[in-house]
Amino acid sequence: MRPLALVLGLALLSACSQPAAPAKPPPAPAAAKPAEISGVITFEGVLPCADCPGLKTELVLTPKGEGWAEGTYRLTETYLERGGPMVTTGDWTTLRGDASDPDATVYQLDPDKPEGRRAFLRVGQDEALRILDGDMKTLPPGLPDRLERKR
Repeated sequence: MRPLALVLGLALLSACSQPAAPAKPPPAPAAAKPAEISGVITFEGVLPCADCPGLKTELVLTPKGEGWAEGTYRLTETYLERGGPMVTTGDWTTLRGDASDPDATVYQLDPDKPEGRRAFLRVGQDEALRILDGDMKTLPPGLPDRLERKR
């Protein structure tokens, strides 16, 4: 009878014990940190134009402060073979992802103005920018779409 009592006692003890804690899932990967611009950065190049040979473009991004991923911009565009420069200013911000790469870094001009938004894909560590269309896609091959960083 003693062995039976021992088995029953062990069964009761195991029924009262705390259940094993479920295994903790591994921590989720940290979200990618947006690109931070240190100081004023300038890009230049010629972009496509519907009714002229091209649009000479200079884009100056100025962060709000050291290490910020947003700030103000000045965009100077000059139609080749006609007219003087047009200057636009406003705010810019950094977005994560474009139409083909969810981890891409995109600088968006005028994020609060849907009708005036323009987006540029960051190339490398700000060596260049590529203009994106309204669907956040790069332009078709053969069209000039790149602004090079002015050194």
